[in-house]
Amino acid sequence: MFPLANGETVVRERAQLVNDIYSGEATKRDWSEPDTIDIEGCAIAPSSSVETQTENRNTVTTAMSLYGAPGIDVLPQDRIRARSGLWQVEGEVADWLNALTGWNPGVEFRVTKVVG
Repeated sequence: MFPLANGETVVRERAQLVNDIYSGEATKRDWSEPDTIDIEGCAIAPSSSVETQTENRNTVTTAMSLYGAPGIDVLPQDRIRARSGLWQVEGEVADWLNALTGWNPGVEFRVTKVVG
């Protein structure tokens, strides 16, 4: 989507589904050996960072927006490795589409990371 000189490569991780011992259905996520793919040419835009302080714990929740090519394979339950961190995809991938021309410039999705 963006020239490789400017775009960033991120790694999408997707947990394998394994059978739940009680139901026997493939509903549990196993992150020990996730399926990974490289997604090239992404743009990353820092979004927000919030610090929550309590008596026993300080946490920092940071969010970013990622922009990529149309049709990239990212789901809400995936993780993204970007900028030396592991981020959780939040919500659905927004697929931009011009209603008048049909032009599809790409997708946007939000990722978050909680530390502390």
